[in-house]
Amino acid sequence: MLPLPVGKTAVLDVVVRPEHTVDFDEMGQVHPVYATYAMAKHFEEAGRKLLVPHLEPGEAGIGTAVSVEHLAPSWVGDALRIVARCVEVRDGRLTCECRATDSYGRDLGRGTTVQAVLPAAVVEARVGEDARRSRGGAAPASGPP
Repeated sequence: MLPLPVGKTAVLDVVVRPEHTVDFDEMGQVHPVYATYAMAKHFEEAGRKLLVPHLEPGEAGIGTAVSVEHLAPSWVGDALRIVARCVEVRDGRLTCECRATDSYGRDLGRGTTVQAVLPAAVVEARVGEDARRSRGGAAPASGPP
C-alpha cells in the first residue's frame, strides 16, 4: 500500500432513498428512516474511497470490521455527508473513523471501519466464484426450506 497519512479524509455524499430505510426480510418495513445497516454500508464505502487510490498494482482491500452508533434519524430525500478519516495504518490494515451528518449539520452517526490490504489473488481466492463453489461441496440454496 502506498503511504496514506493519518488525518486524510474521503467524503461520500448520499441522498436517502427508500431502499436505505429500515425494511427487514421477514418483518417488512419497520421505520421510514435511514437504516443503521445503510449507514454501515456508507461508512464502508467512504473508507474504501479513501483506500483505493493508495492500493498498489496487485493489491486489493477487503472490509474486516465496521461499528456504527446511530445518533439521530433522517428521512427519504435528506442529503447526508459521510466522512471517513484515516486514524491508523498498521500491519496492512487501514482504520477509519467515520461520521455522518445531514444538511442541517446534525450528527447522525459515528463509527469505525477496518480494511485489510492483501494481494488481489488472495482476496479472489477467498471470495471469488471458485471459493463459493468449493465451500464444502454445498450447493447454493434455491429458496426457503
